[in-house]
Amino acid sequence: MKTTRAILALVAASLLPAVAVSALSTPIGRDINFPGNYDPSKAAAIRKVIQDDRFKFVEGTVSHWPPDWGTRLSYSGDARSLNEFFESLRRLKGISLRAILYHGRDDELRRDSAWQLDFSHARPNQLTVYVNRNARELDFKKVKLPKRTKGSK
Repeated sequence: MKTTRAILALVAASLLPAVAVSALSTPIGRDINFPGNYDPSKAAAIRKVIQDDRFKFVEGTVSHWPPDWGTRLSYSGDARSLNEFFESLRRLKGISLRAILYHGRDDELRRDSAWQLDFSHARPNQLTVYVNRNARELDFKKVKLPKRTKGSK
């Protein structure tokens, strides 16, 4: 009986690395999982913004779902911080910016961050910022959403 338990424990332990490797999303720090052929100067410019200590990083996730292969970075902060984040992203050359307002959760089961930055392999020259309308720390009267530019949809 003890031998059977030991064998089962050994088999289960040997399968754990395979489960972790095949996960459909994995945590990431203050970085983006850029495609291998991504322009290094654009990647450096984006990293300069996302790693700026002015913006309070909460957590990051990489999705391993094709074709998106997205990276989502979560931040918290007030309207001033979000406005500075938008301004910094707007200065990036060759990168478009889109903002999406959504009603995130803020209850005992889950607390969504104030905003999230999304990078997608399917749209490598566009960054999307999801702004949580239910974020307690954001005063929406003070949030300055990016203005539409010519050619934006």
